[in-house]
Amino acid sequence: MADSSNLDAQFVEQSNSFATKLYQKISAQNAGENVVISPFSISACLSLAAMGAGGLTAEEMYAVLAFGTPSQKQTVADNYRRLMTRLASDSTVNVANKVYVMQNYNVKSTFNAVAKESFQSEAEAVNFAESAVAAKKINGWVESKTNNKIKDLISPDALDELTRMVLVNAVHFKGTWTYQFDSKLTRPFPFWVSEKESLQVPMMNIKKHFAYNNFEQHNFAALELTYSGSDMTMLILLPHERAGLAALEEKLPSLNLAELTTQMHKQEVEVFLPKFKIEFTRDLNDDLKALGMGRMFSDSAEFPDLLEQNDPLKVSKVVHKAFIEVNEEGTEAAAATAMLMMTCAMITPMPITFTADHPFLYALRDSQRTILFMGKTVRV
Repeated sequence: MADSSNLDAQFVEQSNSFATKLYQKISAQNAGENVVISPFSISACLSLAAMGAGGLTAEEMYAVLAFGTPSQKQTVADNYRRLMTRLASDSTVNVANKVYVMQNYNVKSTFNAVAKESFQSEAEAVNFAESAVAAKKINGWVESKTNNKIKDLISPDALDELTRMVLVNAVHFKGTWTYQFDSKLTRPFPFWVSEKESLQVPMMNIKKHFAYNNFEQHNFAALELTYSGSDMTMLILLPHERAGLAALEEKLPSLNLAELTTQMHKQEVEVFLPKFKIEFTRDLNDDLKALGMGRMFSDSAEFPDLLEQNDPLKVSKVVHKAFIEVNEEGTEAAAATAMLMMTCAMITPMPITFTADHPFLYALRDSQRTILFMGKTVRV
């Protein structure tokens, strides 16, 4: 197919557009708090549900997910099939998506087929009336899919006999840096949580060749760190000002992150990055309603292609939990060292430092630059 790469680029753009919109909403609700979400995981889960949606519900879902209209259904499914297959081969990423429906409802075989084929997921019947048992079942499944990192995703009191459908998505990433930080160089360092207030945090330090650029016109610097044996990279956007994060977040939709990367060049950079560990859970119902996807939660919701029965079905909950840990660990591969020697020819007149000693934004992306995780570290 001649247009497959083109279509992929568009899909990445759509996914990232949804990612930044959702991140902005959630970040605004969590001012002064660390945030980490996986827009990719959320989008995959919602896209799967959209495969069973019809009418205005489907129109809203496709519009908010930035896929256009429900006529794109097959394209969306094809793209997710490719993306899920690629991620399945990356040992650093664990993705878990599932649709739970109330027992005694039969899921259409056509829906389950697309769930398995394109989303590496399935629909499963569970008795929500027995809320403790149902929650335990869902949580156990998520734990097993996320290397036991994501526990207690759903609380029993979120479920009852009126619950009809719960969308569950969880993702876990654990990568080791291509260039590891030497733990002997990690030392206490002030991290500015505001203009005048700082906390002592464990600050890692390394000096190597990294893709970097100072986007003077946008008031931030960008650095990209790579992981060994993985296509994933971490893009860090550091505002010039200590309290510059909010202004940077406001600009996000107008910044094409994929394009920014093309303006970054390998050069020697001394990096100061704090160790951090964030676990973040959020009920996304209100965020999704605010973005324009309210109908699926209402009694007017239309999911005609999901169940054999003609019973009204609506989404009760969309719960998300993500986890990230950044520390010194990593493996320096021989091939990576060889690459360094070629870039040494580039003479940098001034040593560049990238000091993440105040709130910053980060995005974890795959080789196609799809944002898998996005977050902010505002305190350590």
